[in-house]
Amino acid sequence: MKPMLALGLIAIGIAGTTAIALSVFSIPESIQLTDIGPSDSVFVNTAHAGVALESRDVAKVMRVRISESGHNNELVLGSFSRIGFVSGGASFLLESLPSEDKKPFYRFVRDSLEAQRNGFTDPKFLDVNIDLFSGDYDLIQTLQYSKCFVFDYFVHAVDSRANIRFLEDGDQGIEIREVTKFSCQKFKIMIED
Repeated sequence: MKPMLALGLIAIGIAGTTAIALSVFSIPESIQLTDIGPSDSVFVNTAHAGVALESRDVAKVMRVRISESGHNNELVLGSFSRIGFVSGGASFLLESLPSEDKKPFYRFVRDSLEAQRNGFTDPKFLDVNIDLFSGDYDLIQTLQYSKCFVFDYFVHAVDSRANIRFLEDGDQGIEIREVTKFSCQKFKIMIED
């Protein structure tokens, strides 16, 4: 049999991480992969989670800026811990620990939920800008959501040690978290040159 070259992309889930191995070999049945690197194949290159980036170059800090649509006064908050996406292009959620600095934000949440219950007879829409900064505090991008309202808000307790902790004070107790879900009319990504 003539030696055949084959290019295979194989994803292997190992201990919660993904290892991607790119192999060139002469006989397909001879593939031998390990979770940490080269095998007996002619060529194996293993990468974990893509290209290795410097910590200072990747998104590390999130700042949320909220204002009533059409107004310039912004509420600026740095205490949100996670952003997520809800089905639909302009819907998203923010998750964090309830905190005193967010009291003005809770007024927005309350007013938005009340407007929704009243059939939006007097809606106050929000513009939400989420700035993502690198480890050395350079602005990477801004996620810009326009004419938003809060359609869901809830508080829950997380007591599993397997979850990523939002508060790193060494306390292994229960974290009380909040989730705020937004629905917006527009979404765009702003990148400064």
